[in-house]
Amino acid sequence: MFLDKYVNDVYYEMILDEYDEEYLSTLDEKQFRKIYDLFQEYGFTYLEDIILRYLEIFEVDYTELKEKLENLKLELGNDFVYIISNQLSLLDRIFE
Repeated sequence: MFLDKYVNDVYYEMILDEYDEEYLSTLDEKQFRKIYDLFQEYGFTYLEDIILRYLEIFEVDYTELKEKLENLKLELGNDFVYIISNQLSLLDRIFE
């Protein structure tokens, strides 16, 4: 499982506890990395938390996700990354 490259040991164990092994085996590392890099480009520094709580976000189409993040930026302002860090549930809007 490639996720151990992206999170510390504690988070990795929590992911294994939270998600079904069958689901985890379906994740595509190339797709995951593309989305991970996108979050980094926007300045998200709490990616371990996002991975733990919103692993499904790494399966969203790259273009669609970028558009949704831009919409959140327009809605919340330029400090949207900070705002989301304080209210991670705002990422639920990506799935709407």
